[in-house]
Amino acid sequence: MSDLAESSAPLSCSVFGAVEAIGDAWSWLLLSDAIIDRTHRFDAFQNRLQIARSTLSARLSSLCANGLMAQDGRDYTLTPAGADFFMCAMTAMAWGDRWYSDGEPVPLRVAHIGCRDRIRAELRCAACNEVIHARDVSFDRRPGALDAGPDTAARRRAPNLDLLQRPRRSSIAATLQVLGDRWSALIIRELFYGTARFEEFLQHLGIATNILSQRLQHLVDHGIIEKQAYQTRPPRYEYRLTAKGLDLYPVPLSMLAWGDRWLAKGQPPVRLTHLRCGEALSPRLSCSECARPLTRSEVSFVRRH
Repeated sequence: MSDLAESSAPLSCSVFGAVEAIGDAWSWLLLSDAIIDRTHRFDAFQNRLQIARSTLSARLSSLCANGLMAQDGRDYTLTPAGADFFMCAMTAMAWGDRWYSDGEPVPLRVAHIGCRDRIRAELRCAACNEVIHARDVSFDRRPGALDAGPDTAARRRAPNLDLLQRPRRSSIAATLQVLGDRWSALIIRELFYGTARFEEFLQHLGIATNILSQRLQHLVDHGIIEKQAYQTRPPRYEYRLTAKGLDLYPVPLSMLAWGDRWLAKGQPPVRLTHLRCGEALSPRLSCSECARPLTRSEVSFVRRH
């Protein structure tokens, strides 16, 4: 499907649509590498990411089928929808830089041409130009329950996230070690909609209980959520976002904005309001130093070897 806007029935959730269209962590890294480093050849992707050739072929084919890349002979080029993934990649990088640099220089230094040579990307409200925080956003409805479908388990085997950092340190890969599989990304979506209890996640996501338990523990282990007991007999817990988890908000928000633009057919399924200004929220990727909008053509990258 070369035209994302014509690819499916109206969405109930743009984050879910983005997760389905983009794919897993390997697809994220392929798109990010194409955007940041201008990679476009099969062998170059394989050498840079050290991904199995069969896996690489499958992910590139999927990205082409979903309208994010186009194959032209030996080249894989970004479509407009794929190039617009820039905001998702930049918010993922910024979060990984903050939480996984361990005091070391960041792996990839971002410069805003004509501004500063060390910046980070942030999301600002297009109406008031204030930085967006999770607790300053309301929504008019929450998505309905997902219909997982009978072949979900076969299609959605989680990638080995430990392999993402194998070729080189990457802040995007660090972020994907947290949300780089379908279920983790959708659980994080639910957390920002206020879902807290195990049974609620089951109801909203249609996820198997063992997979939900594994993914929740994964997010606890990474410090994204914490368990809080609300009942002792039998013991039951709520899962609440930590400060680290709340700070992750720009990543699912950028995925929602991408899905609204490319998948929602002009009808965003969930409408957000920025409580600070009272206007409909339209997130804009911005420079942390000058607050002006960031585009790929105005940004350069220097990789730390």
